[in-house]
Amino acid sequence: MSAFIELKEVSFQYEESMDLALHDLTISFNRKEWVSILGRNGSGKSTFGRLINGLLTPQQGRVIVDGFHTSSEEELWQVRKRVGMIFQNPDHQFVATTVRDDIAFGLENQGIPRDEMISRIEKYSQLIGISHLLDAEPHRLSGGQKQRVAIAGIIALEPDLIIFDEATSMLDPSGRKDVMKTMKMLHDRGMAIMTITHDMEEAVIAERVLIFENGQIKADGPPKEVFQSSEQLEAAGLKVPFSVRLAHELEQKGICFELLPLTEGELVQALWTYHSKA
Repeated sequence: MSAFIELKEVSFQYEESMDLALHDLTISFNRKEWVSILGRNGSGKSTFGRLINGLLTPQQGRVIVDGFHTSSEEELWQVRKRVGMIFQNPDHQFVATTVRDDIAFGLENQGIPRDEMISRIEKYSQLIGISHLLDAEPHRLSGGQKQRVAIAGIIALEPDLIIFDEATSMLDPSGRKDVMKTMKMLHDRGMAIMTITHDMEEAVIAERVLIFENGQIKADGPPKEVFQSSEQLEAAGLKVPFSVRLAHELEQKGICFELLPLTEGELVQALWTYHSKA
């Protein structure tokens, strides 16, 4: 089975920069994957997301989404039908005076018939839990509500992949938790998810983690493998999750777990299992 997304020897450089933002990347992703992209500011992770969405075009190499090339003007529309993007500040995505009209705007641009448009607005506003906000002004909503509205506007277009580019970084803990629940719900329904983030809580629930550093991928694998090396995380400017840090410290004292606990819940369960066997 061919990959859903392929990057082949991709390099990218911003006009105002002397350095490459991304260096000779070759990587692929399958349908329905949940991938988290980690790295410090300037590591290239947001550039990576924008290349997949076709907002940027590589100076070298090819980005292919479901067989369509992002560098082709004729095929770019097909790419963006398949890849949606949620940004850090949802205000930048609003174009209409009500939530209903904002969701409708994207559907109109895709030429969706009116009856289908009305059906999708109803369906996806209920799915995301914003049906009571359809007549509200987007800019008067809370941060968490704004992000859910932005998500509803994207999933109404029925893409195969949604890229969340630091989409929870401006939210309070409650709003962040709500958006993460929405990500999981969408993935459970068969949608591919890519999160570009500094939040390790987001990363640990993904199926695959990439660590970017200086425009290159330094690690690629399941979270339990990638997070085994605290030194690698720290070298990339990332904070080691509390549960992982404590598990490593316990290991130095002779308390070893079969599997690395990535969350506090997993840590409690691992300690309970260890204690019951002792």
